[in-house]
Amino acid sequence: MTQEELFAALCDAAGYVKLVCGVGNNAAHMAMLDGYDHARKCKAYRHEVKRAFKQAIEEWHVYERHLLHEKNFRMFCVADMPERIRRKYGDITDREYYDYWSATGCEAYQRTRPLLTCLQNKYKKSLVRHGYEDADHVAWVMVAMACLELACAMHERAITDCPENFNVPLKAVRLVFGQLSLQSVKEKWNKALRLLTGGYEHPLDKDEERDITLGLEQLTETWIDSSLHFQSLQATAEDYGEVFRTKGMQKKIIRECAEAMED
Repeated sequence: MTQEELFAALCDAAGYVKLVCGVGNNAAHMAMLDGYDHARKCKAYRHEVKRAFKQAIEEWHVYERHLLHEKNFRMFCVADMPERIRRKYGDITDREYYDYWSATGCEAYQRTRPLLTCLQNKYKKSLVRHGYEDADHVAWVMVAMACLELACAMHERAITDCPENFNVPLKAVRLVFGQLSLQSVKEKWNKALRLLTGGYEHPLDKDEERDITLGLEQLTETWIDSSLHFQSLQATAEDYGEVFRTKGMQKKIIRECAEAMED
């Protein structure tokens, strides 16, 4: 494979990886913000616990700044886009392009909010049964943890799909798209959650385990479904008309999403 062929293949792969991670990562971020609001209402939110949550939120900002200011493998640099991609968009900044991308996850989060509420209730019931304080709030922090774990799994799946789907070496895919992983954010959030709950992990009985597992499976199946990805992209394209070069181009993107969902 020549350097030009590798670059073209990576550009094609980027569209896929960024669609998957646009949904997973940014929906998980929305869950984090909700979880953070609830964490601050807990009695244990002070001193070391407070610092741990602030560090987790800051780690998200580190991840975001890296995506916007990366020097070698720039994922959101409008000037770096191949012409066939660049001609879709108008005179927009890198930040505007990033915000358009991240909005797909916000859309997915809103569409799947009932599943998250259902999962929160399952966590809450278990926490109450085992005597946790602030079970309602802690359950939302746990929902955010589940979303971060799912986002990391979606990223890994997208990475491992690329060699077969786009004929690119796995090593190159990991090098270029590894920056989209939320692994470090997930680790810091997990630390904050463990401090919030005193590090105690209560054993689940069969009914609790089945109930929570079902909630996690439902969320996973929905978030990894390409229908949700294209629905979210379509809705975001409808809301972000200002990023496109023309109204006709905006309509074309919306139509392509509809066709992808039908397929």
